[in-house]
Parts: sequence; structure tokens; C-alpha cells
Amino acid sequence: MDFVFQISPYSDPSLLRQVSEALEKRTELRARAQCPRLWSVTDTLNKRKKTVSKGQRIRYRIYGVLLTVMGVMLLIPGMMEPKTLWVPLIAGAIGILLGVFTLWAVGASQRQRTCFDQAAEKLLKGFAMPPSARVHFGQNGMEIAGKPAASYPDFDFVAETKDLFLLTWKEKVTLLQKKDLVAGESAQFAGFLRAKIKDYGAIYHVGSC
Repeated sequence: MDFVFQISPYSDPSLLRQVSEALEKRTELRARAQCPRLWSVTDTLNKRKKTVSKGQRIRYRIYGVLLTVMGVMLLIPGMMEPKTLWVPLIAGAIGILLGVFTLWAVGASQRQRTCFDQAAEKLLKGFAMPPSARVHFGQNGMEIAGKPAASYPDFDFVAETKDLFLLTWKEKVTLLQKKDLVAGESAQFAGFLRAKIKDYGAIYHVGSC
């Protein structure tokens, strides 16, 4: 069975978060493949961060500011008399480092989310007024507007979200809205694609599909 998408404008505001989460998943998978040991440490830290409430994050921000201010207050006199006030000098330096690290740790996830949101927004702008074309998936691969575009081994990442499929191949991105599927159903397409790429990769479910 073949599957055909009739491309239409990507105007639904909810697509932004879905594309952002899919891009984040792709980046994470690549990073895990390149630095598995680093990611084992990251996973441990993320488990701890999930237990931190919103109120605790606010307190950590306050602690970070206080530590930084106290560190500066101790560092300045220590620098003026480093021979006699070396204890305040060291304590001030440690306080500043702890304060900066605390503020950075609290805001790191928010900065990361902003980064992926910006990338998703830029990507969606490129699809805001797409040409009226059909994307066809047959036994040998994907065709766009009747021309061969990619074979199934070319796909290095496939994500399924609530409203779309995101596929990357040869440093290119294809976004397919489920509502644009005019031949076949989205569940059937996901199964078809999974069977075609099972030797090369997998379909990753992002968010609530």
C-alpha cells in the first residue's frame, strides 16, 4: 500500500511545540551516540531535577543571587589585602562560583527549551506557504512532486507527534501533517514506515501522539 500527503499550510500554532520537542529528541539521540558517558551523568542529574518543585527553583535562584553577592563582598577586601585576608579571598571566590553555578543550573533547561523553540519557529516559517505538492511513499522510498527524494535507508531520524511526522535525511527535514494524508491512515503509515526503516532506525514518539 502506498501513502500520499497533499501538502497544505502549516498554520496550527500547536505545531511549534511539537516540532521543538521533535528537534530536541533528535539532538539528544545524536549527543547520546557521541558522548554516552556524559549522558549517563546527565540522566542522573535530570532525575534529581524532576523532583524539584517550582517553589524550590525560585528559592535556588534567590540562593544563587545571595551567594554571588556575598562572594563579591568577601572577595573585594580579600583582594585588597590578600596576604592577611586570604580566607575571605578564597571564601569570596568560592561563593561567586557557587552562586553563578546555581543560577546557571536553574536556568539551563529554560535556555535549552528557548533554543529549540527558535529552531522550530524558523523551520515552520519555511513551511508557512508551501507549494501545492504531493509527497508519496511507495515501496522504494519517498517522492516529492513526482520526483525521487529519499530511499528508506536515507532516513536517520523519524518522529511522530500528535499532529505530524518529522523526518530527517541527508541533513534535510520533511514535515508531514497527519491531516494532509489523503491516501491511507496515519496509524497505517506509521506501521509502514516502521517496517521500512527497522534495519536503519526507529520511529520516536514525541509528546502525546
